[in-house]
Amino acid sequence: IIDNYLNYYLNNYINTELEQHNLFIDYDYFNHEDIINLTMYIYEEYENLVKENKKSYEIKLSENIIKPTNFIWEEPIDNNFNYQKKINKKKPMIALTFDDGPNHNTNKILDILEKYHIKATFFILGCNITGNENIIKRMEQLNMEIGNHMYSHKLLTKLTNNEIKTEIEKVDNLIFNIINKNPSLIRPSYGTYNNRIKKIMNRPIIIWNVDSLDWKYHNSKKIYKKVMESISDGDIILMHDIYNATANSLEIIIPKLLENEYQFMTVSELLNNKGIDIKKGRVYSNAN
Repeated sequence: IIDNYLNYYLNNYINTELEQHNLFIDYDYFNHEDIINLTMYIYEEYENLVKENKKSYEIKLSENIIKPTNFIWEEPIDNNFNYQKKINKKKPMIALTFDDGPNHNTNKILDILEKYHIKATFFILGCNITGNENIIKRMEQLNMEIGNHMYSHKLLTKLTNNEIKTEIEKVDNLIFNIINKNPSLIRPSYGTYNNRIKKIMNRPIIIWNVDSLDWKYHNSKKIYKKVMESISDGDIILMHDIYNATANSLEIIIPKLLENEYQFMTVSELLNNKGIDIKKGRVYSNAN
């Protein structure tokens, strides 16, 4: 049923749009008795731009009715396209990552990322989710990548296997209840891991190779200096969306890196564009 509808959509698109457009569609669906809720993630390539859109539909099987819906969200979605430049593999690529949110400052970070039309990866701390659900919905709406940063930021080497699993599962469940999907990546608290921890985690483990030290300095110019003196192609940068100074530093860092032709993307996009095989239980600190 879903394949038939996707074919219908594609045929309609081909008949009405310019031939030089390239189109890619991915989708998620959830089946609830007589209803299928379908979300299509649409990527159109034209010249040097890629534009992204998300459309949601409800398919009622017994009546063969398809209608647009915003079933995942409690509020209507603004379906305006988010534009980004087509990836140029000859130019440097990096991934900004943010830990320990969300909190009141996270929306400032998202405002800046949206302003410059760039993506990032957010590793969510479970104990900060309740009361900040709309921020996580906004991350999803802006096509940010959402990762698991454990529930309570405990040092995992001091926990039992079951305690570690509980830390992971609590975050997964909370995030799934908000966006209907589990986090795709995981970052252990403090970036600490060993062979035992690697076996327990059931997804790629992401750490970093550039530490902005925003947790130490709380000063935008010092954060800027630390990032700029270390940055290079393929880097994964550690930041924290809970600090005001981090948001202020991005207003300096992002324009400068864009001027130097850096391309910002999520961690998964960075690894994929660098041709790195992403596997469960493997640790990634950069894409070099």
